[in-house]
Amino acid sequence: MRIKWQDGALAVALLVFGIGGTQFAARLQGAEPLDALAYVLIATAAAGLLFRSVRPLWTVGSTTVAIAVYLAQGYPFGPVLLSGVAAMYAVAVYARIELAAASALVYALAILPWWNDSLTSWITWSAGWILLPAAAGVLMKLRKKSVVDVRERTAISERLRLAQEVHDVVGHGLSVVAVQAGVALYVLDKDPAKARASLEAIRDTSKEALDGLRSELDTLRGSAPLAPAITLDDIPALAARMRDAGLEVSVEVAVAEIELPHTYQLAVYRIVQESLTNVLRHSSPGVTATVRVYAVRDELVVHVTDTGTPTTFTEGHGITGMRSRAEALGGTLEADASHGFTVIARIPLPS
Repeated sequence: MRIKWQDGALAVALLVFGIGGTQFAARLQGAEPLDALAYVLIATAAAGLLFRSVRPLWTVGSTTVAIAVYLAQGYPFGPVLLSGVAAMYAVAVYARIELAAASALVYALAILPWWNDSLTSWITWSAGWILLPAAAGVLMKLRKKSVVDVRERTAISERLRLAQEVHDVVGHGLSVVAVQAGVALYVLDKDPAKARASLEAIRDTSKEALDGLRSELDTLRGSAPLAPAITLDDIPALAARMRDAGLEVSVEVAVAEIELPHTYQLAVYRIVQESLTNVLRHSSPGVTATVRVYAVRDELVVHVTDTGTPTTFTEGHGITGMRSRAEALGGTLEADASHGFTVIARIPLPS
């Protein structure tokens, strides 16, 4: 059990103030000079604060007993009571709320037999010297807990974001690699030039996916290097890779006059990437896709559709991730397969 230096400093301060202040209080109250027992009890009450953060119940117990014995001996009211205030605050911060409430009640009842004034004044004194410190301690504990909860939620959110990025980067790359590998195997003997082109596409796509994965892992480790940010200007290159994989894609991006933050551009790119990856993965030969990114009124619209046959589909992680990206920016995303696969995301433009 290690004693924190802050606890030791508080105990020393209470000891010094308790001894000096109580001597002054004794003269003001016309009491007898303090004897050795009084000093021992003052020191015991202050020493209890040494364990306030590691053993708060020890603190409140030893302090309460010392103060009760001090008052039972008829010594004057004085700074020794500040040790009780500090103990109440400590037990409220470092122990459960129920234990803090029970400790406050025990402390108040321990003082009552030696109270030489009215019951009303005892209640008032208990409210100011016991309940208020305990309430302040509870509020401080709740504040610390809320800060921790916010940090935990932020950390979880960041992990989920990184997981989504890894899913999009790796999922897209592996889909393109799988298609190109199939093409290469099919034409290996018939068309070596086409097989070579497919292998080159596999090389380039694998390198890009590995670079993206490495970047996300470096971010997770906190050692991410500065890398070019993904923008809407990268969508044509994405479409070109899809064409190399055998999916004919037409692209229209009509938001050149709008300055979009990086978060918006990344979200749009990932939605387009995941949509095209789904088309590539699930569509039959001859299917074409269309990508349109435009602004209408106060919304940024991302429209990706293909010419596939109507079908039913089960929403997986890819569509869920796309919807999460849109919703994170205050938008919506709809996916439908009744007339080919269609994804429409609507994101409010930043003010």
